[in-house]
Amino acid sequence: MTGNASHRELIHAGGPFNARVYRVAGDGGARWIEKDFSASPWIVRHTVGRFLVWRECWILRALAGTGIVPGGVRRLSPAALREEFVEGPTLHDILRSKEPGRRTVPDGFFEAFEAGLRAVHAAGFVHLDLHNSRNVMVAPGGRPVLIDWQSALPTFLAPGPLRRSLEKIDWAGFCKFLDKLHPGDVSPRMRAFLDRQRFLRKHFWIPRVHRG
Repeated sequence: MTGNASHRELIHAGGPFNARVYRVAGDGGARWIEKDFSASPWIVRHTVGRFLVWRECWILRALAGTGIVPGGVRRLSPAALREEFVEGPTLHDILRSKEPGRRTVPDGFFEAFEAGLRAVHAAGFVHLDLHNSRNVMVAPGGRPVLIDWQSALPTFLAPGPLRRSLEKIDWAGFCKFLDKLHPGDVSPRMRAFLDRQRFLRKHFWIPRVHRG
């Protein structure tokens, strides 16, 4: 299933309802990521697993022209997919760095992030998990790449108010990292939006309320 791979390293074991994630190195030096439900229980592998693999392939292909998603996505089997390996740190790595000089992103990163996110929304999709700093990568050349589209939703058939509400969740994640890394670029209007979204997320975000 993995082709001519010389090395396959497990980087996320997942759980019974999640794919295992592997970093794979090919014989020619190429690298990619594989998400594989083959080790999940039979019922998951043949239902949820197949659906999530199909869904992520569909979303990444639909967003290929935005320049902000991993490329090279293809299905390896009904329960596994492959996408390009993105070199570089995540915003989580940058924010947790103990070296002050490393707690930054290249010039133009947030401008490209904003343009890419607008392109994603214009294509009719929302990510919905951009508050997780591990889902935003800084690729070579300072290119932002958004990974882990498992929570994403299509919005092109959604009513305007619902679509705009969902897009605000993505923008809140963008503003959160802009505030952490380039606080001087946060306008008063953006600050008010971010404060309002933080309040809503703290008190009404469904996963948080459920855990409470």
